[in-house]
Amino acid sequence: MLPELLDPLLHWFGGNPCFRVYGKGRRESEWRVVSVYASHRRDVFSGMPLWSGACTTWAADIIAVGWDFALGLLREQRTEPVSRDHPAAVIGGRLRDNSRRAAAGATRGATYCEIMAHECGHTWQARRMGPIYLPMGAALTLFREGPHPWNRFENEASEEGLFGGVVPASVNGELMRQVFV
Repeated sequence: MLPELLDPLLHWFGGNPCFRVYGKGRRESEWRVVSVYASHRRDVFSGMPLWSGACTTWAADIIAVGWDFALGLLREQRTEPVSRDHPAAVIGGRLRDNSRRAAAGATRGATYCEIMAHECGHTWQARRMGPIYLPMGAALTLFREGPHPWNRFENEASEEGLFGGVVPASVNGELMRQVFV
């Protein structure tokens, strides 16, 4: 009941998304369309405590990012596109475990597409958990990934999430112009 009331309110508050993406959890058979909202408060150098540089999944179909992240993701998609046939996943199942990532073949830190795959993993959790997702996510996201039981929430998002690319013709016009600069 709560998501049916809260999700439309979050979409209304967010306004027009900067773009939409295809996302799902590995256990899902169908791709879902997820709206991505951007805010300068989430830019890396915004100076906002807990928000600067943060990507946050608010619901099964809502992800919030910084404009700088949105631009970086679109530029990465230009050079290294992913699709529903060839989706992006978090290499080694972890964003920050460099030894695990290296063992799985990663040659650098997490890409924008991997981070978006992680967030798509959270949308899968939000869909599965319903109204308890927001309080559970708020409490457990601060623990990040790791080897402990309290890291399970973040670990699961990285292991499950798949990013299937940007939905065609969904990109905000101003953002699209910046991609080609």
